[in-house]
Amino acid sequence: MNLFLLRHGEAESSATSNDGRQLTEAGYKEISSVAKQFASRNLKIDRCFVSPSLRAQQTAKTFLSLIFDAPEAVTLDLLSPNQRAAQAIEFLGNSANENILLVSHNPILSELLALLTKGNVDDLLILETGNLACIALDIVGLGMGTCPFILIPDPAKALSS
Repeated sequence: MNLFLLRHGEAESSATSNDGRQLTEAGYKEISSVAKQFASRNLKIDRCFVSPSLRAQQTAKTFLSLIFDAPEAVTLDLLSPNQRAAQAIEFLGNSANENILLVSHNPILSELLALLTKGNVDDLLILETGNLACIALDIVGLGMGTCPFILIPDPAKALSS
């Protein structure tokens, strides 16, 4: 299984509600850049789950429109900005042979990356807006994955192991 964690693009700093914050023009550019890098790797996504917040929904729509053979995005409340990683890990336990994209927020995405690759959150790598981390897993569990790459909006600065 490849699990792709995509943090929403840059969003406006304020709105009538946190969930109603929209992507900025720079946020759309971040996501477009990462989607093009993703597409150039010929990677496949079987399922996509997205936070109900507007900025995450806009991120998913933009990203999926720029990749090959994209699935429909399914809104999942457990990816909301105030949720934590434990429920997401439990949810993912049933998806061992699929390539899944989660479009969400911090701290949940950075926690997922740390928990699934290191088994703890002691040395948390913070995913910035527009970053996409890949976690390769045979079994969904604490410390069971590796992170072969992280795509960032400026491909010249992309992280790879």
